[in-house]
Amino acid sequence: MTRQLCTGLTLAAALMASAAPAVAETRGYVVSWFTHGMYNVEGDCPGGVNPPIEIQWVKDLMDIGKTKEEAQKIIDQALSGNRDAHAIIMNRGRVGDKWVNAYNNPQTVKDPEMTWIHSKYGVGFNLDGKEGPNGFEEPETGEKGIDNQMFRALGCINNLRAKPPLRSSDTEQWWYLIQDYQPAWLISITAGDFKNDNDATITFQRALEHPSRDANSQTRANMTYRMDGDPRSHTEIKGKIKDGVFTAASDQSLSMVGDLLVMHKLDLHQANVRMKILDDGSIDGYIGGYQPWVQVFYPIAAGGTNFEMNVNHDIPGIYYLLKKHADAYPDPKTGENTAISATWRIEGVPAFLVPAERPGKQQASGR
Repeated sequence: MTRQLCTGLTLAAALMASAAPAVAETRGYVVSWFTHGMYNVEGDCPGGVNPPIEIQWVKDLMDIGKTKEEAQKIIDQALSGNRDAHAIIMNRGRVGDKWVNAYNNPQTVKDPEMTWIHSKYGVGFNLDGKEGPNGFEEPETGEKGIDNQMFRALGCINNLRAKPPLRSSDTEQWWYLIQDYQPAWLISITAGDFKNDNDATITFQRALEHPSRDANSQTRANMTYRMDGDPRSHTEIKGKIKDGVFTAASDQSLSMVGDLLVMHKLDLHQANVRMKILDDGSIDGYIGGYQPWVQVFYPIAAGGTNFEMNVNHDIPGIYYLLKKHADAYPDPKTGENTAISATWRIEGVPAFLVPAERPGKQQASGR
């Protein structure tokens, strides 16, 4: 009888333990990579990718009345460092009888009609719940109706092209340039079970410190960061974890303050998240939503002639591509869409996150 009683008590205790909710844990990460959500495949740009800038410039200068020979002479001089030639290329916009800066006033330049993506596949999220003619198929999940018009607009610019896990050459340069002075972006995930949990939360915020590098110049894992309390860079989104993947589809806006070189401000309306929680403790995934397309254009335009020359982008051409493919939030006066569906690839490594005012207390831990 005693043995039966003990067995019964043990079984009851086991049942009670299994029914008890798991204690929530918060894991912290520092963003180690952030770039446009690209998924380029062979043949996705009819007629080939957009030409290099020295070829595109010939067309641009001929559009303002230069002969091909005159255009080529100006370009050769610009490439050799001639400031006057640079000025001609920069001031190729026209307002009345005046030449104006084409990067500040891209609408004053004739649309160069650059090539854009024609492909079945694109990474991201179905933001509007529809499967229209402009939707992609997600190569990883198989979902149709994926809204990522930023990829459609920019995917035929050669230096931005990439297919995961590869990275585009442009954004790799940008990311390494800003890491030493931009405050780090932080992510934390709270869940009772990091494999499967229907009640999980992901938080995006900014640090007071810039990211630390390791000996290979990669973002160093397991470092401590103080969390910036600025609400402009703090967003919490509820979601779920299934098979180690956090997903969320929300009506919230995800906001982050960034850097002028890559992304001075990130505002994603109707923010969606898909983030793999990897066995090595890192995360890898996508965030997406509808983003004001001028936010995507501004850091490109700010680079001017040197930016065009070094990374092979026709800046007014990108203005027209983004404006043409914008697909949400129409202006009530003009009817033109002010936002574009956008997906950004994001990676992170484990980090310790602590409140700025109490640096000795750990809040979110790396692994």
